[in-house]
Amino acid sequence: MALGVLNNISAIYAQNNLANTQASLSKTLQQLSSGSRINSGADDAAGLSLANGLQASATALSQSAKNAAEGVDFLQVADGALSQVTSLLNRAVTLATEAGNGTLNSSQQTAANSEYQKILGEINSINSNTEYNGISSFQSSALTAAKPSNAIGVATAGVTVTYGDGTTKAITAGAAAGVTDMSSLATALSGLAGANGEHISASVSNGQLVISGGSVSGQVTETVMSASAAGQSSISVTSASDTLKIAGAGGTDDMTLNYTKSDGSAGTATLAAGIIYGSLSALATAINGATSGTSGNIATVSGNTLTLNGASLTASGIGALNETANVSLTNNKSVAIFTSDGNISASYNNAASDAVSTSSGSLSLAGTTLTDATSAQSALQKVNVAIATVASDRGTIGANINTITAVGNVMTMQSTNTLAAQNDVTATDYGQATSDMSKYQILSQTGIAALSQANQSQQLITKLLQ
Repeated sequence: MALGVLNNISAIYAQNNLANTQASLSKTLQQLSSGSRINSGADDAAGLSLANGLQASATALSQSAKNAAEGVDFLQVADGALSQVTSLLNRAVTLATEAGNGTLNSSQQTAANSEYQKILGEINSINSNTEYNGISSFQSSALTAAKPSNAIGVATAGVTVTYGDGTTKAITAGAAAGVTDMSSLATALSGLAGANGEHISASVSNGQLVISGGSVSGQVTETVMSASAAGQSSISVTSASDTLKIAGAGGTDDMTLNYTKSDGSAGTATLAAGIIYGSLSALATAINGATSGTSGNIATVSGNTLTLNGASLTASGIGALNETANVSLTNNKSVAIFTSDGNISASYNNAASDAVSTSSGSLSLAGTTLTDATSAQSALQKVNVAIATVASDRGTIGANINTITAVGNVMTMQSTNTLAAQNDVTATDYGQATSDMSKYQILSQTGIAALSQANQSQQLITKLLQ
């Protein structure tokens, strides 16, 4: 090869090899410091894709195991409450056995019955108030009013109560003259008795009518605009899809719409009584259609509220605007355990076999007394049946606990195995990496030495010029 100074080919070779060695050494040091073999897509594109998928699966599986643990916690709260119900029923057995002997005087009989009734009240309280994270543990339902203070009535369709033994009892519109608000409706529902003396538990709490111990269906009406109002510019309802009707005595009282026209003058329109509007939006359409001389719609709907812009409604005579709602209060919110594959592995309170209620009505104890020996003996029989029912309910809950615990164990094992697979793909092999580091450190040193020698070899040309 001819001697020349234009290009030092040996130095270029040495420099390129040294650069490659430094890049490999840097990559090896990154693997050693991070613990991961793949630190960028350039390291292993296919491996990175696989590792990311495994990581997502492991994360989802880990959360699924936590979901299962929370489900077990939920059920354990319910089981603990049923344990207390059993203790109360055992005390009721003692009282009923004592009162059924016939040797107690009237004051002792009264005292026994008083304690017994308090036990039934506490059982109802446990059924209504036991919850986990705001979710009712036992079967109960709630009817919500637009405003707790609004007048409540029973619609023509009536309201039907279905008890735990399958018997039914209805409150008809004609027989419900005493129903004027949520509290009186709760009293009316609680006062109904099934064919076997069963009762449901109905009470008002935070503007809701809470019901347990049976199912309720039918229709109720709520006065969302009263006749006593001088004029309302907004109307709030429970559900925007419920039907609305302007009704008064015999359905003969209209409503007057007072509004301001575009030119500033006053306008009036009439909404006839007896007309049924299928929704809040339908009422707004009727209001906008009844006006003239306006530049746009004066009635707008947002959520469950109708707002009148520059207008107000006034009831004529004793007319009122009523909302008719369908009542379907069979089951409370179901609790389901969701797993990473998108399937519900276990659930509670969403099927008849899981619907646990522990109210005195559902246990057929409502209406029982210890006022005399005969009633005490009858109550004792029902209490014994109730104890067996609660034991069965605890068995149902226990089965769900075992199922969900098994789900959690499966999710935990799958998460562990998935993480192991991800580790195989991404983890640094420290034995190989430390060996590579030693190799590249030596190559780096020899490369620097070779580059130095290559640079010195060019200096030999100057000897020819001397």
